[in-house]
Amino acid sequence: MTRTGYFVRLAISVAIDLVDFTLGRIPIVGSVGEGGGALVLMALWGLPGALYLGELADPTDQLDGFLPTATLVALWVGYRQGFLFGGAGAVAKNLPAKK
Repeated sequence: MTRTGYFVRLAISVAIDLVDFTLGRIPIVGSVGEGGGALVLMALWGLPGALYLGELADPTDQLDGFLPTATLVALWVGYRQGFLFGGAGAVAKNLPAKK
């Protein structure tokens, strides 16, 4: 994934959280949206995207809209791969080669 590709995926994750914050507060729509959002996030980020399924734990769909889970997953993956703040991936890339 390129740096530009990462930020496009991050924007999609932010959009998922914005939809969850607005339309996701409608009880049935919210639950269906969270299931669909989890599928999209798993396609974007792999297994860490499955963390979004935790939002299904709130049956009222009122409290989980205030936790930007999709954005947090995207930021965590970006940090681990070195796209944000140097991250763990950047540290591994800058290590000297073994002789």
